[in-house]
Amino acid sequence: MKKIILVLPTLSQGGAERVMSELANEWANTGHHVLLVLLVKSTRFYKLDSNVELIDLAFDNEGKKFVKFVDSLNLLLRLRNLIKCNNPDFVLSFMDKYNVLTLIASFFLNVNIFVSDRNNPKEIIPKEIEILRKLLYRNAKGIIAQTSLAKEILFSKTKNSNIKVIPNPIKNFSSISNFKKEKIILNVGRLVPEKGQHYLIEVMSHLKHEQWKLIILGDGPLREVLQQQIDDLNLNENVFLMGSVKNVEEWLNRSSIFAFTSISEGFPNALIEAMVAGLACVSFDCDAGPRDVLQDNINGYLIPLHDITAFKDVVQKLMGDDFLRNKIGLEARKVSNSLSTKKIAQEYLNFCVTK
Repeated sequence: MKKIILVLPTLSQGGAERVMSELANEWANTGHHVLLVLLVKSTRFYKLDSNVELIDLAFDNEGKKFVKFVDSLNLLLRLRNLIKCNNPDFVLSFMDKYNVLTLIASFFLNVNIFVSDRNNPKEIIPKEIEILRKLLYRNAKGIIAQTSLAKEILFSKTKNSNIKVIPNPIKNFSSISNFKKEKIILNVGRLVPEKGQHYLIEVMSHLKHEQWKLIILGDGPLREVLQQQIDDLNLNENVFLMGSVKNVEEWLNRSSIFAFTSISEGFPNALIEAMVAGLACVSFDCDAGPRDVLQDNINGYLIPLHDITAFKDVVQKLMGDDFLRNKIGLEARKVSNSLSTKKIAQEYLNFCVTK
């Protein structure tokens, strides 16, 4: 059995947080000693197995610059001490800024550090993080990329040759037999510019609704802006911002179409969950993610980025064709064969445990 340290800023709602919590739970349940270190003070969304040892360093990311600087140094030293005292078989860190911190904290400790960026590989990140990543990632024992594009870009920037593509695991869904499909178009994601929900609301304004509703699950800084757009387009009876919810699975099982308008992705967790739930999915073909799992016109639809008219036409077609929705949904569900938590957790373990 292995001793594993996982490093993550928070367990708030998000794709990286979900994946890390599922890896932790799977490994703990199979007898490994898992220590999950949370770095930043926040509210927890995901539940951990009782066998996962949780250490919350609770760094406060607010306040004056000098205080933040002193606190950052303290955080670095505390993380270093944890790694040193526990002497794990490997450390796995998620998210670029915190990967850099973990690599610095592990200097001269002779511990295998694996890192994984979870954002779109083409996303512009702060210059200082970009420089540090270029310098430090080459010292990582290995890097996990979510897509082939991410692997290519990471190698060009870091020259670390030990990079492996491992997709995210899917959630295990309960039976959908007790749920009646409703005329719901669903979107799940934080209300931030990258998720592109304003495109979806505009699409809804051009559709012939026929009692269909658009449900958007998630919260974020654009909530008021999106609500104003809904008000301006007189869509208050058809479009609903539901905020962050814990019954996402229920909404997936009740819905009939999944609309994914992200313009930037690291890995499309929400889209894959919708596919596993058997929804007919329509997605923008953004840089990374959707094209790795969607085959256009076979198990879903890929729409050119920003093409609202094409997006609208496909959604309208699906709204009016029960047979087509079911056919596409059945094909989409097959993605679950290769993305179970058990399988993906073993892929991580095989990569991170050096012989």
